[in-house]
Amino acid sequence: MIRAEIEAIRGVRTGPLLRALLDRKLIQVVGRAEVPGAPLQYGTTPRFLDRFGLKDIADLPSLKEFRQGRI
Repeated sequence: MIRAEIEAIRGVRTGPLLRALLDRKLIQVVGRAEVPGAPLQYGTTPRFLDRFGLKDIADLPSLKEFRQGRI
C-alpha cells in the first residue's frame, strides 16, 4: 500500500505512524508504485505477522470486513 491509500482508509495523516512502524520493523518499504510521483509502497514484515499472531498476510481481515466493522 502507499501512504495515500492508508490515509484514505484511516481518514488521518499517517506520516508519524508509518515512521513508528518502520522503526519497529513491523512494516518495510517494498517498492515504488507505478503512479505519478512514484510513492513508496509498504508491506508487512514477518515480525508484524508474529506480533499479531498471524500465519500469513491472508489472515488479515479484508478491507470490506474492516469497513463493515467486523474487526
